[in-house]
Amino acid sequence: MSPSSLISTMHSILEVLLLSLLLLLLLLTKATKASRTEVKKFPGFDGELPSKHYAGYITVGSEFPRRHIYYYFALSERNPIEDPITLWINGGPGCSAFSGLVQLMGPFKIMDNPIHVKDLGMIKRNPFSWTKVSSIIFVDSPAGTGYSYADKEEDYVTDDTKTVLDLYDFIINWFSKYSEFILNPFYLAGCSYSGVVVPMLAQEIMNGNEEGIRTKLNFKGYSLGNAAIDINIENNAAVTYAYQLGLISDELYKNLASSCGGKYWDNDHPECLRNLENFHMLTKDVNKEHILCAPCQYGLETCMETTGYESTKMFDTLSEGENYDIYCHSFEVTPQRLFNLRTTREDLHAKPIEVSGPWERCSKRIQYQRNVLSLTQYHLNLTSKGCRAFFYSGDHDMILPYTATLEWIKTLNYSEIEKWHPWFVDDRIAG
Repeated sequence: MSPSSLISTMHSILEVLLLSLLLLLLLLTKATKASRTEVKKFPGFDGELPSKHYAGYITVGSEFPRRHIYYYFALSERNPIEDPITLWINGGPGCSAFSGLVQLMGPFKIMDNPIHVKDLGMIKRNPFSWTKVSSIIFVDSPAGTGYSYADKEEDYVTDDTKTVLDLYDFIINWFSKYSEFILNPFYLAGCSYSGVVVPMLAQEIMNGNEEGIRTKLNFKGYSLGNAAIDINIENNAAVTYAYQLGLISDELYKNLASSCGGKYWDNDHPECLRNLENFHMLTKDVNKEHILCAPCQYGLETCMETTGYESTKMFDTLSEGENYDIYCHSFEVTPQRLFNLRTTREDLHAKPIEVSGPWERCSKRIQYQRNVLSLTQYHLNLTSKGCRAFFYSGDHDMILPYTATLEWIKTLNYSEIEKWHPWFVDDRIAG
């Protein structure tokens, strides 16, 4: 064979190999996208979805038995190609991310009719959804939360460390499935108990990026609302908070301060215990999650409408045998009925109830132990490396009050750039 013929043959072979490789890549890409499960309709919602939505499972764990973590992915309504990706983790621990999806900052709001208490409720668009500016992954974590499940019961016994490792595996595997978003700015967000999980997960991501062993993420920062940060500061904050908001008298506060020495939990001094008992008696009927609202009846900004309160007697008449009163009906019962329907699970690509168990807003089957008591060092490490952090606190939360947030922020010893001041939205006081 002449040199020119040999070169021509080699070129032909290379062309065939290249075409075969391109075909293989195309098939793999199609297979990956085919494995995605697009949500065509959302249960209870009458209308076209505001953007592309997907849902399904990411399996974590190196070998059997494994955990199957459920996610709901709502693309940004603005520019999903360039907008950030935000991973939302709910508090609890063990509360479904659907609280964020349909009750807080997701694209939907679940509506209840207090007169027709047996209805499944209606789903409406949320005009203040974060999906206006970001794509959001709502994740049910840990396994046993929401639609997530484990292959064996023992995996429902977990803690902060195990939860974070599974979440990091979830994120890496999720971006493998949705690889076109790997360069998008990536953020974590959560509230309440996820104040423990989010900074630990952020540190895991930063470590992974630095080690370069797994997929590098374009991680930018995290956001936390009324977050659990330091167990001592959290548990010590309720007394001072109640006093500042006028829920207890000057006399009781002075007695508590003198007898407890400023330590209002894990204190066995007899006089302190007597004053704390009095404190708990006086505040036992206050809704600790939102002191101005009846139980469960609050959103990001307001309590239940007055007309709802006026329907309590009718509700009591029509709802014998209910485990929740009217105030918690739309918060607990309505979503539980809706998300346990077979058709709902099919629409949302969740496993049957026989596999994943019943959907509950907050899981009762998880045995969770908090094994990281203070997150201060995590925040210092992350922010010192340029990670952006945004903390916000509502002033009506008595479980994780803003006074606790202020207290632990002081422990960071950061310089104050701007003095405390009120802030406004559209000329209205907002904080």
